[in-house]
Amino acid sequence: MLWRKRIKKGLGAVLVLSMLFPFSSSVLAKKIDTEKPTSAAIQKKEVGNERGLSDTVNINHASADELAQKLNGIGAQKAKAIVEYREKYGAFNSIESILEVQGIGPAFLEKNRDKLAF
Repeated sequence: MLWRKRIKKGLGAVLVLSMLFPFSSSVLAKKIDTEKPTSAAIQKKEVGNERGLSDTVNINHASADELAQKLNGIGAQKAKAIVEYREKYGAFNSIESILEVQGIGPAFLEKNRDKLAF
C-alpha cells in the first residue's frame, strides 16, 4: 500500500510539471526569437516600396486608381472602399487589417499579399 501512495505522488508531480512546461522561460524565449524574422520581412517590404518598386502598393498611401490598377481582383468600387475606410478609421496597422474593409476577403488577400505594403 505504501508503494501505491508513492507512485501516485510521483505521477501527480509529473502531471504538474508537464502542465507548467509550456510556460517556462525557455519556451517563451523561443517564441520571441521566432517573431523577429517576421518583423524584419515587413520592414523590407516597406523599404522596397519607398524605393519605388512598381509591383508593391502601399495601402496607406495609394489612391483608389492605383489600387484598382495594381491589385488583382479589385475594381474601382472596392478600391474606393479601401480609401474611404482608411480615411474614416486611419492607417492600416498590418496587411491583414485590410480584411476589415467590407467586400475584401481572404481570397483577395492571398492573391495580392506579395503586392501589398503598409
